[in-house]
Amino acid sequence: MVKRRNAAATPVNIPEHLEYFPVLAAVAAYSRTKTDDRGGTPLALLNVMAKEAAARRPVVVCAVDLGPATRRVLYHAAGVARVLGGDLKIVHVAPDESPETHRRVVSQCLIEAPYQEIEESDVLVRTGRVSEMIQREALRHDAALIVMGSRGRGGLSRIVLGSSGAALMRTARTPVLFVPSTDIDIVSIGDTAALNCGSVLAAVDLDEACAHQLRLAARMAKLAHGPLMLMTVARARLSEHDAAQQLRERAHELGIKPHALFVRRGDVAIQVSQCADAECAGLVVMGLRERPRGRAGAIASAVLEAGRAFVLAVPGC
Repeated sequence: MVKRRNAAATPVNIPEHLEYFPVLAAVAAYSRTKTDDRGGTPLALLNVMAKEAAARRPVVVCAVDLGPATRRVLYHAAGVARVLGGDLKIVHVAPDESPETHRRVVSQCLIEAPYQEIEESDVLVRTGRVSEMIQREALRHDAALIVMGSRGRGGLSRIVLGSSGAALMRTARTPVLFVPSTDIDIVSIGDTAALNCGSVLAAVDLDEACAHQLRLAARMAKLAHGPLMLMTVARARLSEHDAAQQLRERAHELGIKPHALFVRRGDVAIQVSQCADAECAGLVVMGLRERPRGRAGAIASAVLEAGRAFVLAVPGC
C-alpha cells in the first residue's frame, strides 16, 4: 500500500481565532494529516466545522467566590473577553442553586463589575466540587479561557496549592488564566478594552509538546502589541546551545518569531519568575501536563507564589 504524502493535502481554511476553541482546534490539527478517498481534499465535515468556528464568539468563563478578589478577577475576565471579541460567563459554586442564591450572586456581580453589562443568564450558580463545576461549565461552553484568582475564600481558597487546584490542573482541558493578588493589571477597560501585559514570556518544557502553548503565547503577545520571549530551564544533560536551538526550531516550525530566547538552569519556578521580572513580562504562559518533576500545575503554582506576573496555564503541554 502506497501512503499519500501529507503535503498533497489541501489545508482546511482555519480562522485565526480557532485556537480559542480547544475542541475544534484539536480536530483542525488532526485534519491536516487526513484526506478523503479521492486524495488531496480535506474532509467536508472539517471544512464545515471551520466555517462554523469563524462565526462563533469565544467564551471566557470567570470563576468567582464573591470574596475580596472578586472585583479584580471579574475586571480581568471582562477585559480579556472584550479583547478576544467574546462573551463572558460567570460561575459561582454555592451550597444550593435556589433562585434566591442566584439573585444574590447576580446582584453582587453587578456591584463588583459596574462596567460590564451582566445578564442573569450569564451568571451560573452550581453546586458540587469547585474544580469539577468550573471545568464542566468551561467544556459546556467550549470556553477559550478560564479566569480565576490565585487566592480566594471558601471553595476557592485552596485552588492553587490545595486539592481543588491540583484536581483542576490535572484534568484541565481549557487554558486557565490565574489572576495574582498584586496591584498589577494587565487589561484596561474604557471605550475599548486593551491587553497591557507588556512582554509575554512562554516558559517551555522541552520534554513536552508545546505547539498550542506557543501559538497561544504568540497570539496574546500580538493582542498586547508586545514582544514574545521564549525560555526554558534546561536539564543538566542538555547544553545551553542545544536548548536554545530546540526553542528556535519549535518556534520556526509554527511560523513564530520570538523577540528573544533564554536558557536557564536551576529551580524551574524560581528561574521562570526571575526571568519574568527581569524582562518585565506581565504574562507567563506555561504548560500544565503532569511530568516526573512534579504534579501537573505544581510549577505554575510555584511561579504564582514566587512572582508577580499573571500565569496562563495551558493543558497538554
